[in-house]
Amino acid sequence: MIPHFNFCALVFLLLSSQPLSAQEGLDGSRPSPATGRTLHPDAPPETKMLSQLFGTWDGYQVRRNQDGTWASDTTHSEWRWYAILDGHGIQDDWIKLETADNPGQLPQVVGTNIRIYNATEDQWHMAWIDKTNRTLASFTAKNVNDTVIMSGKNATGRQVRITFFN
Repeated sequence: MIPHFNFCALVFLLLSSQPLSAQEGLDGSRPSPATGRTLHPDAPPETKMLSQLFGTWDGYQVRRNQDGTWASDTTHSEWRWYAILDGHGIQDDWIKLETADNPGQLPQVVGTNIRIYNATEDQWHMAWIDKTNRTLASFTAKNVNDTVIMSGKNATGRQVRITFFN
């Protein structure tokens, strides 16, 4: 059985039903002109499920311990979603923000995900590039009803399952 989300099981909460800003991040940065907020008209329709996340989100991540209890530490993050590959792919950057545990540190990109939907295979292909571990992890995902279910192995070889749903 694959755990629901496992980097030691994490829950990532988006605090708003709308992005913080489609134009700038929490640190005041603007998206690159090469990135976009819309998909190409010829992109597979399944891509629209994740394009709803385009923009910059404020979120908190909480880790679940192996015994099933919730860890006391919380990671405050900014999550930026945008179109790439001429509007056929989606990229998201996960950025850890300053917290009480790391005061005075500038925001830093912890990792980025590149996602593209393959209509022939009826699945997503995803690559997570991790700054901390300097590794690459590959995942696949399926659109099932109104959810996207992603699975694979993380950079340490541990089975991961992440479900995107409303």
